[in-house]
Amino acid sequence: MAAEYNKTMNMQMQWGDPFEYHPQRGLYWNEIAPGLICGTQPRSGQDVQTLHGVGVTHILNLQTDKDMQHWGVDVRELERKCQELRVTFSRRSARDFDPHSLRKTLPSAVAVVQQALSAKGRIYVHCTAGLGRAPAVCIAYMYWFLGLDLDVAYKTLTDIRPCGPKRDAIRGATFDLMSGLPADNFERLDREAWATLVEEDRYALQWRVLRAHM
Repeated sequence: MAAEYNKTMNMQMQWGDPFEYHPQRGLYWNEIAPGLICGTQPRSGQDVQTLHGVGVTHILNLQTDKDMQHWGVDVRELERKCQELRVTFSRRSARDFDPHSLRKTLPSAVAVVQQALSAKGRIYVHCTAGLGRAPAVCIAYMYWFLGLDLDVAYKTLTDIRPCGPKRDAIRGATFDLMSGLPADNFERLDREAWATLVEEDRYALQWRVLRAHM
């Protein structure tokens, strides 16, 4: 199962030297910024207990139902354990290997991260392998809310957690929030467009993210 997943991931993400998911290792995470943790999927109530034990107060799950079914994860077990431990459990699904789905999901996912961190929580952001969708959410958060340019945020995360999230999905989501233009117009832009924000635009973007998703 893992070998097939890694082969698909390599093909879909176009990684010449693929970053691989090894479910037998269990949870594998990195703290990217204070309180912001990016990692692999929790697959059981015991995994939730482990995260709670290192101070996690919020979990953001980016998987689809199909993802969890594929890996034999019972989301109800995770939800029950979170409720028992008073860990806030949120879902913002994005399809694996689909940058357009990720682009649409990023604003609502980043809003969850911002709300958790503004409440002085510690949030665990995960997809399946923690190599695509979850890192993209963390990078978008650092870009939109921590004042970093996109490439600085991208390098900050990938230096800590080697992976290859879709940079253009983050630029595209930024375009969607700020331009007011049809989504297709983004494809005509230079690859550096919307990779930086002036302070005024960053504040406007933050307001739009939180207004739409609180």
